[in-house]
Amino acid sequence: MIATARFKKAFDTSVGARPYTEKIAQLVASLAAGSGQIDHPLLQVNTQSNRTVLLVLTSNRGLCGSYNSNIIRMASGQIQQLKQAGRQIDLRASGKKAIQYFKFTGQHVDAAYTSFDNKTTYADVEAMADEFIDLYTKKEIDAVSVIYTRFISSAKFNPEILNLLPLASLEQDQSKAASKINIEDYIFSPSAEEILRSLIPTTVRTRLFQCFTDAIVSEQVARMRAMKAATDNANQMIHALSRQHNRARQTQITSELLDILGGVEALK
Repeated sequence: MIATARFKKAFDTSVGARPYTEKIAQLVASLAAGSGQIDHPLLQVNTQSNRTVLLVLTSNRGLCGSYNSNIIRMASGQIQQLKQAGRQIDLRASGKKAIQYFKFTGQHVDAAYTSFDNKTTYADVEAMADEFIDLYTKKEIDAVSVIYTRFISSAKFNPEILNLLPLASLEQDQSKAASKINIEDYIFSPSAEEILRSLIPTTVRTRLFQCFTDAIVSEQVARMRAMKAATDNANQMIHALSRQHNRARQTQITSELLDILGGVEALK
């Protein structure tokens, strides 16, 4: 019941933020495609660093089925791939489950967060995104990847890896966006380049916030499923044990009746 109540609020936040996140990314891609070559550090591949930030989003609480184990399994595989490639890892763990797992396996965690829950706001995530933007701009890291659970529907939510920085995905969408929107039909004030330079950091913040909102609503759905399965299993067990108890009780009553009838026959 608690998960159901929290799910409604988390669902509204996630679904409500998604159109804004997708539209602002499309707008940035359109401006970048139509404005020529934009020299922005968040769009450029940083080759001066060999350190990758890996942010893993799990829950603080359990009783949510395979939600955390799926994320941790994907994170472990990604860490192994980065190590084999000779990359340095700046591991960030959000949620007590990920923190406990990495502590148990001896994996060093550079930053741990336990304050991101169903009350997480955009301002909370913005501070983290600004830190990533600052590190990337200073060329101290070469990439930021987020491992989270993407919410598709109440029946489907999958663990995914989002390449947050650099914004390579926007460059891939530029040609598609340019065919849909012709910026020559618009008058920009200030210029399209200045607007783009302001929107690019906002895109990073909104995409990271979408990761957290998706993770939160997916956690509540997973917990609802796990609790429903536990309740159904408990009801089945109660039914089976009740039937077993009734059979044993009936057997005992039948045995006592037979003993009484046997005693009556002996007295005749």
